[in-house]
Amino acid sequence: MFILFYLTIAVAKFTRVTFPVNDIRDNIYFLQKYGVDLGKGTFSFRARLTKPFDEQTDDFVYFRFHIFTDDYWPMQKRESKCTNKRSLGTYQEREKLPLNGNWSNLKEKKINLYYRDKIYIVATSDCDGELAKVEGYQIEIEITSLNNGSHFSCEDNGIQKLYGIQIICSILIGAYCIIKGKDDLFIKYVMRVLLIDIVAEVLFLLHYTVYSYNGVGIYFFDLLGSICNNASQLLFAFLFVALSQGWTITKQELNTVQFFPFISMIVIYQSIIMIIIKYFDGSEDKYHNFYGIGGWLLMLSKIGLTFLYAIGIYNLSKQVKQKQFIFLIAIVGILYQIHYPVVVFISEVFVVPYWKNRVITMTTILVSHLCMVFCAFICTTKSTAYFQLKNQSQTII
Repeated sequence: MFILFYLTIAVAKFTRVTFPVNDIRDNIYFLQKYGVDLGKGTFSFRARLTKPFDEQTDDFVYFRFHIFTDDYWPMQKRESKCTNKRSLGTYQEREKLPLNGNWSNLKEKKINLYYRDKIYIVATSDCDGELAKVEGYQIEIEITSLNNGSHFSCEDNGIQKLYGIQIICSILIGAYCIIKGKDDLFIKYVMRVLLIDIVAEVLFLLHYTVYSYNGVGIYFFDLLGSICNNASQLLFAFLFVALSQGWTITKQELNTVQFFPFISMIVIYQSIIMIIIKYFDGSEDKYHNFYGIGGWLLMLSKIGLTFLYAIGIYNLSKQVKQKQFIFLIAIVGILYQIHYPVVVFISEVFVVPYWKNRVITMTTILVSHLCMVFCAFICTTKSTAYFQLKNQSQTII
């Protein structure tokens, strides 16, 4: 519901990558993307062969380590020659790779930023065939990146504070609903959704708190938090859909037999899409979590829910006389359903890359909280049209 989900676009400060030597032959090989705020970014790296070429030797071969800026990375892709590609990098280091399987010396590069945030792409290459001797072997590279001494990239700097504020707001909304609307059927379901969302927020907060110390976090908390967050979003969306079908307005019973299979199917579908987005979608060209095929599929599902809600509202408007109220819940419900695709589209067209994820995250948090406050208000205020319609339907029953 409060969509701070899957914020792992450029968040990893510690990356370990293993790849065949053949993959970097005459090629620029992507390793990590990391955003740096104004100030100082620090990149440390080391490498080794996963299997020793000769355990007794002190000999070595050379490998290269590159750092590209976000504006030059697309340019290198358009170059045909590997040497031309690597020349576009901001930083290049030629380092010894021991043949006995030991780690290379730890190298550190500091970059100072004075005029704007930047996204840096870390890569490696073998344009000159310097690794031909170990062809068929695999290389393991470890990268540690810091943003002004912090483990968080510029897109996610301060994310722990956001989660803390979000948890407090969710608890306050929940407390208000318990005090004012504990007897309302719609509020009871909203409370269940809110509880799932608070669990997700706490899991994310714990994950990123640990991440702030080790740059890795707790994978299980991250995964479980993502599942809970996705479930809460979908359940809240379906509460709006049920509302558009007249539930608690013209009828008090929710046809769970009709809704449950559909809800289950959508939850499973979107969960699969989220897993694709988070763990399998390429990250080198990705500045937010709705990028790529997985992102487009997710957008289509949300647009589909918007149409489903709009159709329900249209049918409901024929059954009740309070047109102003119907118009109000139509606007709020459609805003909740469709704001994800709209914000993503606006960010893609008008927002600079290093601000896209921030804009999408902050906007979705704001819209989600406003929709939740709206639901709490209409369900607990006796002067609202919703309250009057609910009482009429209960009287008829």
